[in-house]
Amino acid sequence: MIAGAPCARRDVRAVTMHLHTRLLLGIALVTLIAVGLSILLPLSAGREEVSRETDASLQLARLLLEVQRGVAAAVNDSQALEAAAARVRLAGPLRHVRVQLLDQAGRVIALSPPGESAGALARAFLPSSTPAPLAYPIVFHGATLAQLRVSSNPLSEAAEIGQRAERDLVMLVLTILVVGSTIFWIVRVGLRPLAQIQAALTRLEGGELETRLPRLGLKDLDEISARFNHCAAVMQAEATQRRELTRRLIDVEEDERSRLARELHDELGQRLTAIKVDAAYIARESAAFSPQIQSCARELEQLASGIMELIRGMLARLRPHGLETLGLHEALQELVNGWQMRLAERFSCRLSFRGRSDSLSPDLNITVYRVVQECLTNVVRHSRAHSVSVDVDVQEPQHLSAVAIVCVEVRELDAPRDAAPERWSEGTGLLGMRERVAAHGGELTIKVDPNGGMLLRAWMPLAQHFDELAHA
Repeated sequence: MIAGAPCARRDVRAVTMHLHTRLLLGIALVTLIAVGLSILLPLSAGREEVSRETDASLQLARLLLEVQRGVAAAVNDSQALEAAAARVRLAGPLRHVRVQLLDQAGRVIALSPPGESAGALARAFLPSSTPAPLAYPIVFHGATLAQLRVSSNPLSEAAEIGQRAERDLVMLVLTILVVGSTIFWIVRVGLRPLAQIQAALTRLEGGELETRLPRLGLKDLDEISARFNHCAAVMQAEATQRRELTRRLIDVEEDERSRLARELHDELGQRLTAIKVDAAYIARESAAFSPQIQSCARELEQLASGIMELIRGMLARLRPHGLETLGLHEALQELVNGWQMRLAERFSCRLSFRGRSDSLSPDLNITVYRVVQECLTNVVRHSRAHSVSVDVDVQEPQHLSAVAIVCVEVRELDAPRDAAPERWSEGTGLLGMRERVAAHGGELTIKVDPNGGMLLRAWMPLAQHFDELAHA
């Protein structure tokens, strides 16, 4: 069974056709049907015309016989003339001819009913001259009573031509509509896979690298589908590798920050503490005999304290000491309080948490912290807002197929509307934030708030969910 599977697949490919072949076959089939109908309908109409011509000839002959019988059955001249006139009036409309009953003086006694009226279009087909009418005498007991005149009626033929033209025009319009609608449906159905390809390209452009196209049943489109799926798979694999590389680089960066923070704290901090202790000892011992030495020692002690304070701030930026011990909530609150204390005269900063912030992994904790840290730095450097809000929301999945995510939103409040919306796009800070967020399978967006100011929003799946998705 396994050995026969490739043959079966080859057979399936053999029966598939190209898109243009399917469209041409469909259009050719519709055209053949339209040509067949255009031949069958005139043939059917021709049979009807033959029947009408035969009936018209018999109708005229029947009228002449009826007139002759009526005259023969009469008992006097006046009754014979009245019988002939009655037969002419009751004859009904005659096709292509008109019958008149004239007395000996040439006056019209009876006239057959007129046929169908011809329209303006049909009157264009009237001949310029008509043939002379035919006269048939009505004889009663050997004497001529009246004359039966048969004249051609071109208006009847013109009316039929007009009706035939209108009917053919309606059939032509209906045929064009049916053929056009059918061809439109064939082309639309044939090109429907192109809409699938366009939608897949749109999703791929939006970052949905897991997008794949199914088999489309056409040889050329199946080749496009296979190449699209191959390209999407390659892009997905490269994106996964790039994301993994970025995560490793971020881990290396954080490890280097931690190592540098430890060295600053252990090595430089201890030496500065020793300098501060020695300066205090010198100031205390020289107070009795050298005020100048005491003053220099106090200045040295203050300088060491200032350097220690500067290093303490550097350590907080390199590796927040409260992030591993107290958690993300306390570390961010300490970060916000630090900025608030230093810049209370410029703006206020508000921090809010929703959800279980303790459910984040260490990598997500440091990423959320770095995003907020970089945002506050940008606000301090570039913003003219009076207040800033920082919201961290850990959203639990609402159903089994959903993924738990953490959302970070930093919003400038009460900012002037003339503030440049592109100021956050300058420098490498935003690029670093995007790389950090993308490394966790998330997305970062920045836009102008309708009320003024910038709005940064970043979301990332929780670590365990992202790892499951990355290795699926």
